[in-house]
Amino acid sequence: MFNAKPFITLENVTVRLDGRILFKNLDWEIQSDQQWAILGPNGSGKSALMKVLAGILPAVNGHIEYHFLNDGVHGSAHEQIAYVSFEEQRGVLGHEAYLQDRWNIGLSEKAPTISDLLSQHGIHHTNPFVVQIPILHSRMKYRDLTFSKRRREVLHAFELESLLHRRVIELSNGERRKVTIARALVQNPRLLILDNPFEGLDISFRSALKKNLGTLMKGDMRVVIVGTGREATPRGITHVLRISDKHEISIEQGTEGLTSLEGQTFRTSTKKRAVAKKIRPILVQMKSVNVTYNKVPVLRNINWTIREGEKWALFGPNGAGKTTLLSLILGDNPQAYANDITLFGKKRGSGESIWEIKRKIGWVSPELQLYYPKEATCFDVVCSGFFDTIGLYRKCTAAQKKAASSWLKKFGLGKIAKLPFEDISEGEERLVLLARALVKNPALLVLDEPCQGLDASNRDRVVKAVDAACKKLAISMIYVTHRIDELPKSITRTFKLQKK
Repeated sequence: MFNAKPFITLENVTVRLDGRILFKNLDWEIQSDQQWAILGPNGSGKSALMKVLAGILPAVNGHIEYHFLNDGVHGSAHEQIAYVSFEEQRGVLGHEAYLQDRWNIGLSEKAPTISDLLSQHGIHHTNPFVVQIPILHSRMKYRDLTFSKRRREVLHAFELESLLHRRVIELSNGERRKVTIARALVQNPRLLILDNPFEGLDISFRSALKKNLGTLMKGDMRVVIVGTGREATPRGITHVLRISDKHEISIEQGTEGLTSLEGQTFRTSTKKRAVAKKIRPILVQMKSVNVTYNKVPVLRNINWTIREGEKWALFGPNGAGKTTLLSLILGDNPQAYANDITLFGKKRGSGESIWEIKRKIGWVSPELQLYYPKEATCFDVVCSGFFDTIGLYRKCTAAQKKAASSWLKKFGLGKIAKLPFEDISEGEERLVLLARALVKNPALLVLDEPCQGLDASNRDRVVKAVDAACKKLAISMIYVTHRIDELPKSITRTFKLQKK
């Protein structure tokens, strides 16, 4: 297929992040006929190494040679590398965007549409981003396609045609990931780096993505998959670079044994709990709820009652309206006033304040992680949970500070308490936000994909912490996930949305 020759060579490269040396005098070579998987736990330095490879983060010393530039490739090496990660979504949303923009359509009329982002001007004048893969015929030379044809291929493969008129701010986490990966593919790079590409995607699309990644690797685009080993490695991966939690590196050849690195850590079933006969007070009640944006129905005729002590799992494919449904409960969506919704004994629109609602809810979501001010310290992030603010703007009491420190220690995060939120890994950020949600002992815990981006150890830690909190604090819960294997044992009921 290829004549084996160097594609990228790293010689004596040292990677430093936040004053810490992660890798010292690293030698690594990617050959032109190789496809790599970079696997390791949260905080091992996977993303930092990839940012150095992509030219986003400078190496302290050493040399990186991009041999593919000798093949007549136009432009700089970094223009030929697309790095797709969760954090890149913040750039495509725009740094002036704020969390409630999505529910206040009209305030974000200047925000780019999906069509804008996937236009030729949008591709070549903005940063690339995260998510999925086109279905390509095995003999098709992807790089030989014209831009317009390549764009049509990607739109069809990702089923994005219906989203072209929508604005990025309006998309769900999963839909946004699809668009950002599609955007990277339309860019047609020589090297595509996908950091945790399967997180936040429903089971159908994860399967399609793996299949089409395998097909994509048959062309001349090199692909690097970065992850914790949670997913089966796509067919076509030829080499694996493993990184330990101590930043130690080992290299393996071949894909044997790479179907999953997590084995017994998966939770494959949930024990059924007896339902108490006593009728408990209602926390949330929705009657015939409908939500529409731009004449497109997002939620239709939703009836849902959540009682005190109940633990619900909320399921549904990407774009089914799960986050919209949660926004009605969290008090962020103004369309709640046009519907029959009662929260904690008060009907929406009867004079209650949003802060009265938020005071009783602990919340984690990919959106919160995306919008949270990155300069805040991890300790301040947890403390902000007492005030339900995105950022800490009030002083905490001694008791509140003690509680925040306690939750950080419970998740093994005591050492990073003083670090800026932006300087920790994606998985560590998720753990900090979970501590933020639990710190005030809420009546209702709303966890929107809380294990997204976590390795096996941290995911198990989160699930156990959720179960312990549900048992000790007697709280109610809504738990959103695309993965049955990460459901807490405390789940007693399920609610499933269908895509309209």
